[in-house]
Amino acid sequence: MLSGIRVLEVAQFYPAPFCCQILAEHGAEVIKIESEMGDAMRYNSALFSTMNRNKKSITLNLKRKEDYDKFMRLVKSSDIIVEGFRPGVAKKLGIDYDSLREVNKSIIYCSISGFGQESELRDIPAHDINILSMVGICSITGLKFNKPADPNVQLADFSSALYAVVSILMALIKREKTGEGEYIDLSMFDSAISSVPLHSAEYLNRSQYLSDFVSNPGYEIYKTKDGYISLGMLDEPHFWSNLCRTIGMEEFSNISYEQRLSMYNELKKIISDWVEKHSNEEIFRIFRENNIPFGVVSDIKTASKMSERKGIVCNAYFDRKYRVIGFPAVYRNYKPIRDGKVPKKGENNSMLNEV
Repeated sequence: MLSGIRVLEVAQFYPAPFCCQILAEHGAEVIKIESEMGDAMRYNSALFSTMNRNKKSITLNLKRKEDYDKFMRLVKSSDIIVEGFRPGVAKKLGIDYDSLREVNKSIIYCSISGFGQESELRDIPAHDINILSMVGICSITGLKFNKPADPNVQLADFSSALYAVVSILMALIKREKTGEGEYIDLSMFDSAISSVPLHSAEYLNRSQYLSDFVSNPGYEIYKTKDGYISLGMLDEPHFWSNLCRTIGMEEFSNISYEQRLSMYNELKKIISDWVEKHSNEEIFRIFRENNIPFGVVSDIKTASKMSERKGIVCNAYFDRKYRVIGFPAVYRNYKPIRDGKVPKKGENNSMLNEV
């Protein structure tokens, strides 16, 4: 799909490398520009492998004129730049958008940072948990615990990588139409807050958090005889009626959604008493037969077996073979390049002789 598109990745850790990983899985040539110290994520080979399959690696010291000139020659033959420096660093190095546009007017340049290039917080270093704290997501995940909680899912990293991919592909389509390049300023902060549209809409318009996911007996995790299951029902009377009929609480089958929320503790206890008398296997069969939205609480290793049948679990070849999760879409007429070799630091330095 992206064959013939060259991407220069000037970044480390998660957001920009994961963005470029997705582009690589769709056929783009991704050249990872590393300092002589290398991407700090190399400390963990498994993590590094999931972000860096089918990329090339070149080491450059961009503060050194000889290496800077080599980088600029690469820019001339590239389509996309993705950088992850703190705002201002790229300009100090002379590799900001305006500088690169002088040698390649059609370049698409994406900057991913914590707060954005013009933010009043742009000088603050931040990782995912810091961003999630500041956008209110830790407050949301902590509502059931009456204190902020780390969701332990790197949503700011992940969402900024995905929004970067979408933005870059939009810019590519624009370039096809106009011949013009584009500059994309994307922050983890804005990406994270854009990733919770239901919560933000409720709070911006009613100044309160959604109770639908906090005090809803139909949207809850319950302990079973040998594990846990989840229920997932919002204002869906047919599903609620199915649950009430199945577990013997028919007297509540016709109550309104608002009543369900207001009777949270009472209804949760009735459901809990029934669920804890049954095993995961029994509930799986019973709820499936009765068209009730549910899930058995599992782990990634177990869950990955289902994705593996679709070819989404793949192999990364580095210091050994690692099993990682690739791009999830299953296309009818295209197969993403999920399996792949992970480059050693500077493995492709020889290609600098060709530019």
